[in-house]
Amino acid sequence: MKYSYTHVYEYFSCSLSAWASEMNEKSLDFNSPVPLYYQLKELLKHKIYLNSWKADQMIPSEAELSATYDVSVGTVKNAILELVNEVMLYRRQGKGTFVARPNFDRSFIRFFRFAFDEDGERIIPTSRVISSRIDAPSEQVNRVLKLNDNEDIITIKRIRMLRNIPFVLEDLHLPQELFPGFEKIDITEKLLYPIFEEKYNIPVIWADEFLEPKIATGQQAHYLGIKQGNPVIFIERIAYTYGDKPIEFRSGIGRGDGFRYHIEIR
Repeated sequence: MKYSYTHVYEYFSCSLSAWASEMNEKSLDFNSPVPLYYQLKELLKHKIYLNSWKADQMIPSEAELSATYDVSVGTVKNAILELVNEVMLYRRQGKGTFVARPNFDRSFIRFFRFAFDEDGERIIPTSRVISSRIDAPSEQVNRVLKLNDNEDIITIKRIRMLRNIPFVLEDLHLPQELFPGFEKIDITEKLLYPIFEEKYNIPVIWADEFLEPKIATGQQAHYLGIKQGNPVIFIERIAYTYGDKPIEFRSGIGRGDGFRYHIEIR
C-alpha cells in the first residue's frame, strides 16, 4: 500500500493528538513515534497548565531537565525554544528561563484611536457599571463557560470610558462558583484580570477574541452617545486560565467612529 504525503501527515498528527491525550506527566515514551522534544514540550506545558510553575517563576535549568527526563540538553533546548516561541516561557540573559505572564496590554482597547494620549501613551479606561447581579446563564453562556448543572453566573453590564467618552458597551459573564462576591466589587477604576489573580488566585493565561462589524441598535446608541444605525464593532472574548478552562465570556459593542485596526506582518 502506498502512502501519500497527506496520509503520512494525518497519521503523524493523529499520533501527536493520541499521545498528548494519554500523556504521563512523569515520563517520556522513548518508543513512541512522537519526537522526544515534542513530548518534553508538552510535559512542560502541562506543568504550566496545572499551575505547578507560576507566572514569572524560573523553571529548572536545561541541565536539570536533561537529568530529570533522561534526554540530551539539545532535546531540552528544542522543547524550551518552542515554548518561548509560543510565548509560554521567556528567557533572562544570565539568569534562566521563566514562565511568561500573559500580556493583555494588546487588549481590545487597542482598537480605538482615543485609547492613547498625545504622546502615544495608553490611557487606562474607567467603567460605569449599569448592573451587576447573580443570574442563571443563557444557553450560549452555559456552553461557552462549560458550566455545571444549575451553576449560576455573575453578569455585569458596563460602559467603558476613555477621557469620559463612552467607547464600549460591555456584557461580562463569570462563573459564580469561581468568583463569589465579585458582583459587589467596585470596578469603576479597576482592571478585571489583576482582581481575578490577586483576590481569587485565577490568572488569565490566554484569550480568544472575535471582531465583527454591525449596526447600532437604539439601546446601544443611547449608551454610546451615537445615532441608531451608526456603524459599530462587535467584540467578543473568551478568557481561559490554566488547563484551557474558560473563566470569562464578554461581549462588547464599540463605537465605529473611533475604531482602527492595526496588524504587523513580518
